[in-house]
Amino acid sequence: MIAVLCALPQEINPLISRVNITKKFSFEKSIFYHADLNGKSVIFAQTGIGRNNAVKATNYLLQTLKITSLIASGIAGGIRKGIHVGDLIIGENVSYCKQSDFEGESLHLESSYSCTRELVQLAVQLSTRLELRAHSGDVLTVDKVISHAGTKKEIGSRTSCMSVDMESAAIAEVAHAKNMDFVVIRSVSDDVDDDFEIDYDNLITDTGKVKISHLAMNILKNPQQLVNLKRLNKQTKTATRTLSVFMLQFLPLLYEKMTTPTNSS
Repeated sequence: MIAVLCALPQEINPLISRVNITKKFSFEKSIFYHADLNGKSVIFAQTGIGRNNAVKATNYLLQTLKITSLIASGIAGGIRKGIHVGDLIIGENVSYCKQSDFEGESLHLESSYSCTRELVQLAVQLSTRLELRAHSGDVLTVDKVISHAGTKKEIGSRTSCMSVDMESAAIAEVAHAKNMDFVVIRSVSDDVDDDFEIDYDNLITDTGKVKISHLAMNILKNPQQLVNLKRLNKQTKTATRTLSVFMLQFLPLLYEKMTTPTNSS
């Protein structure tokens, strides 16, 4: 069975709204949806934000269900020129950086993992067939939301990575430890020039719920935050729309590949 892991309800809802959910269950902060997609079972997981939540959710799935492939999905921030909102990101390699300050510091990568080549190739082929704007290459996982354009440009200039997120490397770590197929498939919600002065830590919980009182206080102090949040929400919808269109065609192809016997010489 294939498992698709996203952090937030905003990321997973466009997917689960288009499949038949047969069971819903939870573990700590994570919510899992057992779905039927064209007669095939798929798990969609809402892990919560960040490394710890992603690791816990992934390990729980592997301990309780027979999972064969893991897909780290959801939105990502573009950190290179030419990568735009709504573009598809297909990871070939994913690295993890745990530092919190990127201004004026060299970038230290704690770990790096390769995505399963066959899954990457299948994703690239499908994106071409669907005529989607897609980029395949390296992606980066960090422990904080990168909302400032200057920081995104700094990170992009110091690495070969195309995008940044907060969970992919954690899921990759578990997949590699279990010797499982794994790939990163995300869509861009903000590009390298988008500068959102949003205090995510104080405005959103790690399960994606808005802290209403904090939001109201921040808007009173800085009305521009409301404008930024509306724009980001619109761009997130663009990204998740691309992702759901792609994923709901990619998963059947992946199952077909898994059940097709390989020719032996």
